[in-house]
Amino acid sequence: MKIFKKLSVCMIALLGMVAMASCSSDDDETTVGAAKVVAGKYTSSLTCNVMGQDTEFKDITVSIKAKDDATVDVEIGSFGNPPMQVPSITIKDVTITGQDGNYTITNKEFNGTTENGKKYSGVLTGGYTSNKLTLKFNLQYGAMPMAMINTFEASKNAK
Repeated sequence: MKIFKKLSVCMIALLGMVAMASCSSDDDETTVGAAKVVAGKYTSSLTCNVMGQDTEFKDITVSIKAKDDATVDVEIGSFGNPPMQVPSITIKDVTITGQDGNYTITNKEFNGTTENGKKYSGVLTGGYTSNKLTLKFNLQYGAMPMAMINTFEASKNAK
């Protein structure tokens, strides 16, 4: 009788392990990295706030290019009006985290110099949820004594 009980327990344990192994879907799914999900072109309005005053610039394009599964380069199209027009700016090596359609663009400090010699710096943050990209970036541009606080929200352009 003791042998029968031991055999029964062993069989139940063996069946449980087989059932768990066959239910695992880890190897069956192909996952796409966060950067590759978010990568694409987005066109919408950009709102620029300077000293409490909002200005909206229409038809601004943001391009996101995946470098690997978790890193992108973000190119923000030119906006503003001459002589205060901000040229296109590329923010390199931005990290994206998350899964299942909810992604976070981590705070990324950036700086550089434009083709016309003006220095810029700032911080970029954002997210991607329900197929919509949201970016917020503070930009210190040229000799401006105050920061431009910019927001951009758009769905991915159709291919």
